[in-house]
Amino acid sequence: MIGTKPKSSSSTAPQPYRAFARTAVRAGRRALWPTAWNRLVQDDAPIFVGPYLGEVGFECLYWIPFLASLRERFHLDPRRFIIVTRGGAAIWYGTHLRAVELYDYMPLQDVRLHFLETFTKAKSVKQTMIAPWERAFLKATALRIGIGRYHVLHPSLMYQRLKPWWGLEMSMQALLEQVQFEPLTVPVVPIELELPEAPYVAVKFYTRPTWPHTETLQTWTQDVVTKLATKVNLVLLDAGLHTDDHGEMTIPTNHKVVSLAGKLTPQNNLALQSAVLAKARAFVGTYGGTMQLAVRLGVPAAGFYQAFKGTAYAHKLLTEMLGVQQARP
Repeated sequence: MIGTKPKSSSSTAPQPYRAFARTAVRAGRRALWPTAWNRLVQDDAPIFVGPYLGEVGFECLYWIPFLASLRERFHLDPRRFIIVTRGGAAIWYGTHLRAVELYDYMPLQDVRLHFLETFTKAKSVKQTMIAPWERAFLKATALRIGIGRYHVLHPSLMYQRLKPWWGLEMSMQALLEQVQFEPLTVPVVPIELELPEAPYVAVKFYTRPTWPHTETLQTWTQDVVTKLATKVNLVLLDAGLHTDDHGEMTIPTNHKVVSLAGKLTPQNNLALQSAVLAKARAFVGTYGGTMQLAVRLGVPAAGFYQAFKGTAYAHKLLTEMLGVQQARP
């Protein structure tokens, strides 16, 4: 969604801007209208980018590349961007961008309640429209940091523009015309995390529709980790914070298997998981967002699923294409 806070002059926009806006209007709800888009492009007011609250996979495969493409196509000055996300993930967008950490101003439990409310109404965790609480949060944040005029570049625009791809109604070429993949930045691993001696493999098995919580899969997972640990040190990317609807699988730790659980906070959990992941020799775990993040970071990755449901084949196709481009398994 493109929201607009400031009033602006109604100057005629160049044809590319009008064409993009008309296409977006046809793509779904009135989340984008030509006047608002033209104002955002032509104005110099700050742009709140987000808040992004969804899955890590969507963020690294689509949202960040989608923003990079918009920035380049419409010559948006990145100094206008104020990234609004959670878990320290703002660093993935670049090291020189302004950012607002959602959990600095709103407890994790409150965010989860808002997310549950949105799911109850929309029957989806996708941010296909900007929620009232998001508007209120951005307004309060603007006042807090001293901004009077601002625009909003909301994830709902991405969901509208790329929806045909997820339904396999858009070609890969058409998708790549709307996204631009640039290297993701990650922070330095803090020394207090006390990682095992390199090389190590990052591991994250969690429950989701493709990997249900069953006794059989729990046993299989523990067996795989045990066998891996005889060959190489392992780091479990377990936050232990219950920030989403995924459940973490129980994996015993020992001198060869180290867990991040208890060492992360809501404000830094995604940033530090990505930092640890970026230094790993490989990733092994559930097929999903963390595996896709590994691929975006250029880390060889093996993702497992039992039944391919609750997700789209398009994500798998794009993940595999990126892996091939990087010459990574």
